[in-house]
Amino acid sequence: MLRQIVRLAVSQGLKCTNKQSGIFIRLTNKRFNSTDTAQNAVKEKIDKIKVKRAYALGGCLMFIWISTHGILLYRRRSEHRSLNEKLPPIPWEEFDEKYFSKGEVKTIIFQPHFGVANVYLHSAKEQQMKKTVVDWIHTTPDKFSRPPDVRFYYEGSAEELQTEVTNAVQKYKHNVGYEIDQFPSYRELSFVIASSLFVLAAVSMAK
Repeated sequence: MLRQIVRLAVSQGLKCTNKQSGIFIRLTNKRFNSTDTAQNAVKEKIDKIKVKRAYALGGCLMFIWISTHGILLYRRRSEHRSLNEKLPPIPWEEFDEKYFSKGEVKTIIFQPHFGVANVYLHSAKEQQMKKTVVDWIHTTPDKFSRPPDVRFYYEGSAEELQTEVTNAVQKYKHNVGYEIDQFPSYRELSFVIASSLFVLAAVSMAK
């Protein structure tokens, strides 16, 4: 390209000696090299900023994800301890004999991480037990907004308890709902995702 510029200058009647042509080419080369060096430096600086920004966003996202999980788990454990004091769980055998066999059970919500099931009854008499429980933030699935009527502990897995419930249903001929309250629940997971996205958007705007 530089040689074409020189030829163009010569063709237009500009008299250039070999020495002058060499000087011209070197100056032009130096100018282009300086421009390329400056552009590369700017590009490299921008790339470094982008990398730092990506690390910052990733770090914030990971921190929020872990911290919200920790907060929700701590909340669940606190509520579990509080409820244990107000409505202690009974053994599965006692629950089976006292409530299941009489057809009073409506729904069983098992929490595998605690090994405890929250039970909701059909009996209006048993539902009066909730009045003795101090107001607390529920730990059951989203559709339940009241404390359980009865609780029992079970040392096996969720699948093993489901088998026990199925056998009891067939034995007593009573339909009973059975659900598993895993951690995090859908609502808790939605809260974690929403919090993470909010912080991610805030950090992006700040950057």
